Amino acid sequence: MFFSTFSAYYSDICVGSIACRLEKKEGGAVRVYIMTLGVLAPYRGLGIGTKLLDHVLDLSSKQTNISEIYLHVQTNNEDAISFYKKFGFEITETIQNYYTNITPPDCYVVTKYIGQSQIKK
Repeated sequence: MFFSTFSAYYSDICVGSIACRLEKKEGGAVRVYIMTLGVLAPYRGLGIGTKLLDHVLDLSSKQTNISEIYLHVQTNNEDAISFYKKFGFEITETIQNYYTNITPPDCYVVTKYIGQSQIKK
């Protein structure tokens, strides 16, 4: 498994980061799991999250064996859901009681299919 983290700096201050890992699927395909993407509140709306996500999308699209990128989003996080939908992610699953220490505990799995595997499998 491969982990990767990218950070965003604004005037020498780390204001955002994205961390992801590669996961092997049955049949040899690989998918990217975004473990976290965050930007400090005062720096939101400046395109920092967009640049971080664009970087991962660009790197992933250049790999022929990566079929999808996915992550978990709390069901009431409308800002995040809207953000990912702008990039072509779609809600592909709902998981009840995914989170143990926050309310609501449910999450959506949001997925973007990439590369030659645009057809959902």
